[in-house]
Amino acid sequence: MKTTLLPKSSKWLFLSLIMGLTTPHLSFAMSASTKATSNEAAKTKTEAKLQHYFWYDGNQKRTVWANPDLVAEFNSSAQSNTESSAQKIKTSPTFIRFLTIETDNTTLKSTGKQLSPVLHSNASISGAKKALPGNVIVQMKPSWTAEQINTWFEKQNITAIRPLTFAPNAFLIQSNAGLESLNLANRLYETGDVVLASPNWWQERTTR
Repeated sequence: MKTTLLPKSSKWLFLSLIMGLTTPHLSFAMSASTKATSNEAAKTKTEAKLQHYFWYDGNQKRTVWANPDLVAEFNSSAQSNTESSAQKIKTSPTFIRFLTIETDNTTLKSTGKQLSPVLHSNASISGAKKALPGNVIVQMKPSWTAEQINTWFEKQNITAIRPLTFAPNAFLIQSNAGLESLNLANRLYETGDVVLASPNWWQERTTR
């Protein structure tokens, strides 16, 4: 079979046409890939800096990560798709809205706001939101008498809002919204005198 060779000038013209047809597609693919990689790298960098906290779920130590861009304000005028630990045990409903830290900075500085960091169960800012509307759920040892419990409350300088019915010697303990409730729950659990001490979590409902 005879092969016809292109003249040198024609060969370069042919290659130029091929490159002219393929380069835009290659460039677009590289641009999209670079953008995706850049976005993923930025997200990973942000998530690597997430501040984390721990709490006790029964006797299990759990970690939560704070969203650096959002806070939750409770008792706002609009009801959202929410559920708190307290609601599960028949307490009053909770209302919430989310504020962007940079955009709503003036609002965040207002006094009298019940604010909480927005937290996630994983080291990611894309998971279901959690927050701390205030108060702590505590279960004392079942063998303790009312007198022992009241004495212990006084010793710990805490106030029981009301008893809870999900377990014997369970109470809702008063605290402000935010990390104060998480820190109080941890302190009470670490005394070794309680069966459980958990923040009254609010958690975003997720649809299946």
